[in-house]
Amino acid sequence: MVKNPQFEINLRQNDNSYSNAYGKYYPKAKEKQTISLRGLCDHMAEHNSIYGRDVIEGVLTKMSGCIVELLSQGNPVKIDGLGIFVPKVQATKNGITKEDILAGKWNASTYIQGIHIRFRPEGSGDEDITSRRFKEQCALSTYGVEEKIAISGAGTQADPYVYGKRVTPLADWILQQQAAASDTSGEG
Repeated sequence: MVKNPQFEINLRQNDNSYSNAYGKYYPKAKEKQTISLRGLCDHMAEHNSIYGRDVIEGVLTKMSGCIVELLSQGNPVKIDGLGIFVPKVQATKNGITKEDILAGKWNASTYIQGIHIRFRPEGSGDEDITSRRFKEQCALSTYGVEEKIAISGAGTQADPYVYGKRVTPLADWILQQQAAASDTSGEG
């Protein structure tokens, strides 16, 4: 059973003074705890499955290992109803010339910086979970306002600020902002 079926949103202020959007607030998914494979198995078992968590976990563990193996061989892997995992090569910034290739100087380890795994969501029919269609499946709810705060440091080169974040529930944040505005308007 899902403990919180809401897709909770926080609002975060753009604090980049070089941006045209400086000072505006934008929605951001509330950070939640990552569900582990065991947590996923428990969740699946609670959906009236005829299989227990141990069987589900065994199958998903094997599936995860096989997906990694296939991706490491360059094979995209499609999971129907979810999407496709695709391996992508990230080259170094300096390519190689045709002459160097012909001279036998090509070495994959030298010219490949990394292999990334990209995910492309299912995008057709009833299983369409592309961004706009997936939004329709989510029960959106605004939780609060996320603010960047200095938690330590003096703001000097020797002792720079260390930042953290504070999330205030939206109704409380609005009351705080209104109180602060009335405090400043009452001065003078």
